[in-house]
Amino acid sequence: MGRRQRIERAAMGGDPHKAAIIRAMREFSHSHDQYTVFSDFVEISAIAISSKVDQSQFEAREKRYLDIVGKYKPDEVQLFCAMFAELHMCYRERVDALGDPGAALVRDDSLGDVLGEIFMALELGNDRAGQFFTPYSVSLLMAMMTVGDGAAIREKGFITLQEPACGSAGMVVATAQAMHCAGLSYPETLHATCVDIDQRCVHMAYVQLSLLGVPAVVVHGNALSLDVWGVWYTPAHAIVGWGSRLRHRRAADAMTQLLRGDREDGEGSGHQSSGQPVEASLQPPEAEAIDSAQADIESEVAVVDDVDKQKAGCEESLADLFEQLSADVKAETIFDRVGQLALF
Repeated sequence: MGRRQRIERAAMGGDPHKAAIIRAMREFSHSHDQYTVFSDFVEISAIAISSKVDQSQFEAREKRYLDIVGKYKPDEVQLFCAMFAELHMCYRERVDALGDPGAALVRDDSLGDVLGEIFMALELGNDRAGQFFTPYSVSLLMAMMTVGDGAAIREKGFITLQEPACGSAGMVVATAQAMHCAGLSYPETLHATCVDIDQRCVHMAYVQLSLLGVPAVVVHGNALSLDVWGVWYTPAHAIVGWGSRLRHRRAADAMTQLLRGDREDGEGSGHQSSGQPVEASLQPPEAEAIDSAQADIESEVAVVDDVDKQKAGCEESLADLFEQLSADVKAETIFDRVGQLALF
C-alpha cells in the first residue's frame, strides 16, 4: 500500500460516506485533475444550496453553475450529484448521533471537518502558502475549553463568532459541537461570520455549515486589506431569523454605549468651571487660606526640580498622548465592514 492510500484510508476513518466521496473522485477522467474536480464539486454544491436561500444572487450563480457542469460529461455530472448526496448523508448521520443538546458524549468524530479531512487526504493543500486544516480533535479541544459549561452564553442569550481565516470552518463546527455538549442548541445560540481569501475554502465552509444547520455568513474576502468579493448566507441564517436578532443586539449595544457615555459625562459634571471639585468649595475659609500658603511654599521648593525634569516630562507627556490617541482610535476590521451584510 502506497503512502497516498494510507493517508486516504486514515482520513476515511471507517466512514462509508467519506470513502464513497474519495472513490468517486477517482472515477473522473484523466482530463480533469483532482484539484479542479474537488474545487468544482464544492462550488456547485455551494451554489445549489445558495440558490434556495439568496434569490438576489440567483442568476449570476446559476450561470456560474452551468459554466462549471458544462466542462464535464453527463456521467461525470452524476458523480457530482452522488458525492453531494454522500456528504449530506454523512452529516445527517453525525447530527442524529449527537442526540439532544447536553446528552452527547464528546467524541472527535461526532461532527468533524469532513471536507477538510478529504482535502488533506487527497493532498490538495498549498504547502508553499502554508495552507493546512487544523485536525478536528485540536479544534474541538480549544472549543470545549472556550465554551465550558455554556453559562456565559446562556446569560447573553447567544454569541457571535468571527473567523478571519476560516479554512473549511472546522473551528466553527467544533464550537457548535462544544455548545451542543454544554446543553445549548447551536442553531439558536451561535452565529458565525467566516472570512477567507481562498474561494475554494469559502465554498467548503459554506457547504459544511449549511449541512450542519449552523447560522453563518461566509465571506470571500481579505481580512487584511478589507476587500470583500462575495457573501454567502447559510439556510439557518435566514430560517431562524438571525438578521432580526443581530439588528436587535446591535441596537442594544449602541444604547448601552450611549448610556455609558452619558454616565461618564455626568460624573465629570461634578466639577466647577475653575477645575476644582465641588466638595473643595465647601471647606471653611481658614482651611482654604492654610492650603493656599502651603501650596505657595511647595511650589517654590519644587521649581528647581521642575526645571530639571522639564525635558523628560515633555517626552513622557508626548508618549502618553500618543498612547491615548492610539487607544481612542478603533482600527476597522473586515467584520466591521461586513457587519451590515449579516443583518440580511
